[in-house]
Amino acid sequence: MKYEMFLFSQLFMKHVENNDTQYQDLAYDLIYDEVLKHRELFLKSNFNVDVRSEYDCIEDYLSNEVK
Repeated sequence: MKYEMFLFSQLFMKHVENNDTQYQDLAYDLIYDEVLKHRELFLKSNFNVDVRSEYDCIEDYLSNEVK
């Protein structure tokens, strides 16, 4: 696993655990596909920019897109 994927998955899980999201009660084997889906969506999104840290970009994406 590359660092970028690790970072996204960790931030995704942290976001899900600390916020009221539709993914909160999913088992790990079910949430895996959702993490992959959102990683791809993030990479194609306007949140993924070079002028900010990847961490901040991911945090903004999760805050705005994962409800």
